[in-house]
Amino acid sequence: MQAEAELMRLVRQIRPGLIGATSNPNVNLLKLIDELKSSPHLTMLIQARLEELLLTRDYVFALTETGLTLESGVFSEVYKRIEYKLLPKALDENDVLALLTTLFDSPSDDVWFEKLNHEKLLELLALILPDRARFIEALEPQMLVSLEILSVRLAGLGYDPLVSRRLKERPEFQSAFLETTRQVNKLIEGGRGASHKALGEQLTICSQGVKWIRSRRGVDGASLALTFRLVRIQQVIRRMKMVLEVIEAIDGEWSPRPGLALFREIAIAEMRRFDLGEFLKQNLELLAYQITEHTGRAGEHYITKSRVEWRGMFRSAAIGGLVVAGMALVKVLISKMSMPPLPEALAYGSWYALGFVFIHFIHGTLATKQPAMTASALATSMDEAKTSLEAVKSLSEVVIRTIRSQMVALFGNFVLALVLALAAGFVLYLLKIPLMNEEKAMAMLKSLHPWKSGSMWYAAIAGVCLFISGLLAGMADNWFIFNSVGARLKASKILSRLVGPHNLHRTIQVIDHNLGFLVGNISLGFLLGSMASIGNITGLPLDIRHITFASASLGLSVTSLNFQVPIMVIFWTVLSVVLMGFINLGVSFSLSLFVAVRSRGIRFSQTSQLLRLLYIRFRANPWEFFVPPREVTGEKGH
Repeated sequence: MQAEAELMRLVRQIRPGLIGATSNPNVNLLKLIDELKSSPHLTMLIQARLEELLLTRDYVFALTETGLTLESGVFSEVYKRIEYKLLPKALDENDVLALLTTLFDSPSDDVWFEKLNHEKLLELLALILPDRARFIEALEPQMLVSLEILSVRLAGLGYDPLVSRRLKERPEFQSAFLETTRQVNKLIEGGRGASHKALGEQLTICSQGVKWIRSRRGVDGASLALTFRLVRIQQVIRRMKMVLEVIEAIDGEWSPRPGLALFREIAIAEMRRFDLGEFLKQNLELLAYQITEHTGRAGEHYITKSRVEWRGMFRSAAIGGLVVAGMALVKVLISKMSMPPLPEALAYGSWYALGFVFIHFIHGTLATKQPAMTASALATSMDEAKTSLEAVKSLSEVVIRTIRSQMVALFGNFVLALVLALAAGFVLYLLKIPLMNEEKAMAMLKSLHPWKSGSMWYAAIAGVCLFISGLLAGMADNWFIFNSVGARLKASKILSRLVGPHNLHRTIQVIDHNLGFLVGNISLGFLLGSMASIGNITGLPLDIRHITFASASLGLSVTSLNFQVPIMVIFWTVLSVVLMGFINLGVSFSLSLFVAVRSRGIRFSQTSQLLRLLYIRFRANPWEFFVPPREVTGEKGH
């Protein structure tokens, strides 16, 4: 107990913010080193006490489990961490982890400990640790046992069906997982030198196997189960390499650095043993990549480069605007049926879903759906933009193209939906067919007001719905790829009878190419169509405002009021509808870009540089953010 109390005193001296300590842990560490150097007797006393404490501890559990996810699945690991947070796991008093838990008992210890200077920490440990020969003599056998346990665990993970199925094309990666256990056995039997090198090479090959599986996520798909196993493999490989480096330092030219690196990793992992956020981030990263992968490929079609493509985007958006105007007209007719909230939600959702699917198959565009697509394409560009100035310039060009593509699509949706709604309403007015009474038309106009209604909040909710539909579309594509649905459909006798053997391949291709879009459009239809009804049922402020539907509602309301609407009401309503469009775009784009960037593990450090480049480009030529320049390769004469 005296030795533990002495160690706790040393930790308190380094810990920032306590009495007698500064807020900088490295300054506190320097003071402690100077104190020990000036008191040789105190240093010798601490060494003696630590020798008794450390040489009798068990290190195997810490080396083979701490910082490694060991449960069979993501949810099991989450449950375990929550359980241990509420009711900590009992530790053997002879285990070194019990000592670490006693020493580092403050919630913020991991933050300052991670900031400690590596060289100065080495200097402190050189002063207080017991004799190196005796310490190594007690620790080396435990490190070899730990290496053996980890190698068996790695082999089991490498031959897990989810992993081995993806490595069958690369047998050299597959065999490396078993070869590691053979090399560890040789190392234990005394074949040092050559075995060190051979084991390191096999671990590198295993790591390359994981990278290869990850590189094929767009081809083979991903799942939480596979992601979890890949994370576990990487963790075990890293731990084995760190343990091997310590053994190499013991057997060869001595260096305390590998041992300190291993100690720091285990200590920080033990301090963060209840950190759910970091664990979930690691395991969801690969799945999020695949979810956004299909939108990244589709997003390339929504970023125009030339005036020809830009005009094509306007035409496509115009088609979408025309269809949405028709959908808004039918929605008004459905509302006249005065159905209860649930049937009304199903009716609206079904109609919206049918309309969005129709827009997709006639090659129309809904502008607000673009951000979920283009955000992933931008994130892909960021992969190369982390260090290179030229890459940042290239990214700024992609951003400008994206902005003007979305602006022209937004304009096409807005104008055509408004024009067709006005035309349809005017025809009904001439035919004396009442679409809605004056009271309902005024209520519709008021619901679009920028501040006298919740229209801006509802526009943000619509942006969230657009984002969710994009994720669902990606998940559908991932499900099709990961579960080899195409190959299974090819073997389906029922499908073969339905479409005929000669049409089977083409049918599967159609399903493959359109499944994500269908799921995305249908889910978006039901999300947008049912939100108001959900708000009515729950009493929550839930509804949606979508620029294209809002512009169509504006046109239908004006004609229902015989065009007798004050000019200021028209002005504020048009302004509100335009703002809705920007909020739809902004929310959807921000959420999609955030997921796409995080899924790639990007730490984009040149944001300010990108914004500065965009500002310079805007000052020099603001029109290029709205209209492509004439001098585009392959477009001479336009």
